[in-house]
Amino acid sequence: MRNDDLEREILAAPDDPQAYLVYADWLQTQGDPRGELIVRQHEGREADSFLDEHRAEFLGRFASETPETFVLEWRRGYIKKATIGWEMFGGEDADDTSGAQLAAFLALESARFIEELALGPTADDEEMTFDGLAAAIEQARPLALRTLYLGDTSDWDISSTSTRLPSCASIRGLRSVTLRGGNVTLGAIELPELRSFCVETGGLTQTELRELAAATWPLLEELEIWFGDPNYGASGSVADILPIFAGTGLAKLRKLRLKNCPFADDVATQLARAAVLPQLEEVDLSMGNLSDRGVAAMLDARDRFAHLAKLNLDDNALTDASWPAARPLAKTVVFGTEQNPDRAVPRDADRRYRRFVSVGE
Repeated sequence: MRNDDLEREILAAPDDPQAYLVYADWLQTQGDPRGELIVRQHEGREADSFLDEHRAEFLGRFASETPETFVLEWRRGYIKKATIGWEMFGGEDADDTSGAQLAAFLALESARFIEELALGPTADDEEMTFDGLAAAIEQARPLALRTLYLGDTSDWDISSTSTRLPSCASIRGLRSVTLRGGNVTLGAIELPELRSFCVETGGLTQTELRELAAATWPLLEELEIWFGDPNYGASGSVADILPIFAGTGLAKLRKLRLKNCPFADDVATQLARAAVLPQLEEVDLSMGNLSDRGVAAMLDARDRFAHLAKLNLDDNALTDASWPAARPLAKTVVFGTEQNPDRAVPRDADRRYRRFVSVGE
């Protein structure tokens, strides 16, 4: 049973239990068992047996057959969070792909107010792709969705995976999104409610860098970018992200993580004079090929870094000499134990660096 007016009240205030309880009363007058489930879960009464008794009504096809990983967290009669993953190399039938199953799940009445989705791996045989899952989200347009993780690449080499951001029109209410994959497609980004964005990849292209730099997300507080290895598709340079250093449209940004970067010294040099630096609380330059040259550029402007609560320099191309020198750059400086100076050694006339970052393949 459906009541559009009451559903709009829930969507307007998803943390307000009163809207759910009013809906529960209405559902019970219609003889819908979900009304009883809402009340039981709200009052903290035992609800598992009631869920099992009405499993087919609440979960449809997923009452009897589920993907390999299918973990649900309920709140007041509806699924609040779902973690869904498929058996790798599962050989699913062509007409029942991971994307089709996710579409069926999001079409459930129980998923109407879902707030968190964590997805992957998928059942692909040769290359893992999350495109079908992104398409299912675009089809469903989950209005209450606030957190999206797309997705778990499991044991696959990240270079053999791909992911993409669902169309912004379908996820406009998102507060947090993490994308993981070797081949990443973003498109124009307009997410007015987003607070946190993270892209984990070994091959971010110049096109995606420019789309990140041009994104519209006025409430963004945390930005994490993994750049990658040119041998695995990474391209572009520090010039492509200069709007980020300028703080363009990023008045709320407090944590900036520019990781796994093959031009980390250039990033450090730009950061030292960046307009956005005074508003930041945390900077992370780990996993790249930052060398002593980059640390020296930051030390030349050490007063501009002193306010930082944390600076992460772990897993780079630094020598032991940089450790005592870098300590004044923030209240807490993470130097770490993984440093390999060879990452920044000139290789030949055609390539400036080895471009050895932590994640490529």
